Formats: sequence, C-alpha cells, structure tokens
Amino acid sequence: MSDVVVDGNDVSGFVDFNADIVNKLKQLNEVGLCSASFDIYKDDTRKLDLTVNDEITDKHYTACNRAKIELSKQSAQNKDHFICSTWADLTNYTGYLLNPVEAVYISDLNKILTKDSKDAKFTTYLNVSEVCNLVKDVAHANKGNTYTILCGQSLDITLSVDDSVLSADIDIGFYDELLGKDQHKEAMNSLVREALYNLLSDLDPKSRLSHLVNHFNAFTSKLLVSYEQYVRNYSFDKVRKEYREKATEYIDKVNKVFDEVAAKTFSIPLGVWFATSQMQATDSMESLQFFKNISYCVMVFFLVVVVCWNLLGQFATLSATESEYKDLFKRLGDELEGGQKDELRTLKQDLDTRKLRVWLKLVATMVFAIVLLGFTVLVTYKAITLPIVAG
Repeated sequence: MSDVVVDGNDVSGFVDFNADIVNKLKQLNEVGLCSASFDIYKDDTRKLDLTVNDEITDKHYTACNRAKIELSKQSAQNKDHFICSTWADLTNYTGYLLNPVEAVYISDLNKILTKDSKDAKFTTYLNVSEVCNLVKDVAHANKGNTYTILCGQSLDITLSVDDSVLSADIDIGFYDELLGKDQHKEAMNSLVREALYNLLSDLDPKSRLSHLVNHFNAFTSKLLVSYEQYVRNYSFDKVRKEYREKATEYIDKVNKVFDEVAAKTFSIPLGVWFATSQMQATDSMESLQFFKNISYCVMVFFLVVVVCWNLLGQFATLSATESEYKDLFKRLGDELEGGQKDELRTLKQDLDTRKLRVWLKLVATMVFAIVLLGFTVLVTYKAITLPIVAG
C-alpha cells in the first residue's frame, strides 16, 4: 500500500486494482477490517466509487489500475488479524498478548507480518506471548489483566509491556521441553512461581512483565538449575524409598530362613528323649527289646537326617537371598551420589550382620542335631552291650 494516511482509527492508501485485491477486500470487510466502499483511479485520476458487493467486470479492471481503500484499526480482541499504526497499538491489548495474532499490518512500517515473514520483532512478539501464558498458567488468581502468584507472599504481575521488550532476545526452547511434560508438572509450576517471586518481588507490578522478558534467558537458566536439583532430590527420595522398602523385605526374608525350620528342630530333642527313655538293657540279640532299641535309634537317625536336609536347603535359600539384595543395593548405589550412599551402606551392613547370625544359627542347629544323634547311638550301644546285673 502506498501514500498511506492515518486518521484516527482509519488507515487509507492506494493499492493495485485487480480481481485478487477485490477478493481480499471482501475478506477484510467480512471481519470488519476494511470499509466496503473504495475509489478506483486511472493513474492519479479518480474514476468511480465502488463497493465490495458491486458487480465488478473486466471493463473496470481495464479502465482503472489503482484503488484507494480504507482499512479500520481493530479494537475488538481475540481475532486472528490486526491492523494498527505501531507495535504499541498491538501490545496494549492483553488479549493479543495471551492469544497472538496470525498476521498484523503496521501502517508506520507499511508491512504485513506473519510468523513466516521471519521478522525479528514479530518472532519476539510470539515469544512474549509464551511468557505471558507462562505467567497465566502458574498464577493462582487474576483480576482483569493482573495475575496473582502465591509464593509465601502474593506477587501481582500486570500483563503490560513497553516497547523495549520487542528488541529482547528470548529463548523459549525450554518451554515445551519442561512445562509441556506431565511428569513433575506441579513441582515445575512451584519452581516457576518461586523463581518469578525472587526475580520480580522488588519491582512495580506494571513493570514486572517487561523486566521478566528482558531478563528471561537468565531467568530460565536459574530455573533449569533449580529443576535439575529437584530431579536429583526426587530421584534420591525415590531410590531411598525403594531401598528402605527392600531392606525391610529382605530382613524379613533372612529372618524367615531360620524361622521356617526352627519348629522342626524341636522334634530332635523330643525324639531323642522319647527314644532313650524307652530303651532298656538286653543281653540277647534275639529279644524284642533289642529290636526296639535299634528301631528307636533308627527313628532318631531318620529324624536328624530329615532336619539336616532341611537345614542344608535353608543355606541355599540364605545364599540366594544374599545375592538378591547385594545385586539390588549395587544397582541402587549406582543411582546415588557419593554423599547419599551412607544410609544405603548402613542398611546393607545390617543385612549382612543378620545374614551371618542366621547362618551361625543354622550351623549350630546342625551341630546340635548331630550331637544328639551321637548321644542316641551311644545310649543304644550301651543298652545292647552292657551286661544285665541280676537284682
């Protein structure tokens, strides 16, 4: 558009007159951005007054080559296109900060700007919109264009910016990477609120958004450091919870290794007591008492063998349990930093101590069972070899 004149909310100027321009004028008129009437010219001579609803034929296009059109600066919000004199006309609307336009015509620049135009200020404008939506998303409440964040104390941020923000170099690459994730979303929002409070609490509410935009890269750097620290702490807490639960589970497993056979071991002294109390001296290998003595001894022998067999099985169970918890604690230890391994090391040492105690109990029980078996054999031997003294 040439010979642009701005008069209040109207922007007029000359464009080429052709069918394509007429179609665009119809579209602009439908959304309230253009007057329905326009004048057509042959060079500098005005020829006719038309409207977008008139029947326009090739005769008109042949007779005239220019059209004077009148655009309307938009005051309504939440539309995809905007016509204005300066950038300030656009950024003064909160609606266009939260919902950026797809295209804007700025009469002072005589340019139509879109995201495909690669204009630095329009790109920054889109990034500023992302920052505004960040504030909106983490805010607890809003009144008009002022959003309130609660972080110990309230922080009001007014969605208004000055011209300097469109010259800022804003990197919002982290936005989708971090805030777009469902994982840690609430924690991330809390970190953003805390970072906003630390950066903006000493400033006037109306200047806070501009200050945030101008220092956004430094803001995101600190935020990322806080997030990485949170993830490390979160991972540590998660691992700590896991190894505490597993430690309790393996303590129970280790203790049960002996508990499962403890009741069975009581059958050995009971069997020995019963067998020895029933044995009587005999001087004949053909007597009934002789065979009773032998059967009692065999019974005790069988009982000891069964119990020892179970005890040997528990050694294998204990060894497998030890291998399990050592592998688990090694994996969990690899996920922790040096200073975080102390509690894990203590729990492992406690498990090792408990394992050793159970191992010693199993060994002592086997030795005790064998000793009782030997005692039974001795009593049996005495019962069948010692001579009977006549009364």
